[in-house]
Amino acid sequence: MRDRSSYAFALVSAAVALEMKGKTIQQARLALGGVAHKPWRLPQVESFLRGKTASEAVFKEAAQLAMQGAKGYGHNDFKLTLTPQTIIQALKGASNLA
Repeated sequence: MRDRSSYAFALVSAAVALEMKGKTIQQARLALGGVAHKPWRLPQVESFLRGKTASEAVFKEAAQLAMQGAKGYGHNDFKLTLTPQTIIQALKGASNLA
């Protein structure tokens, strides 16, 4: 065990796995890091994406759905803007839309 050579950590991260058939999303798995005390799974977003055609508009809707009920605590309010952008970029990358 040793100290890390860098103490840089992601402020927000997203893990995305998509099962695609052409441009249609068959299955989706999403989890966020840096927004809670443990990885935060997004089952409602996964359900929303199932059967949808991969597009930036769909990914923006998914990000809005993910943020419903989210609140900041002053010192981390910037994550309310950063998180949906992170989700959109991760979905674009996983779907080869990027």
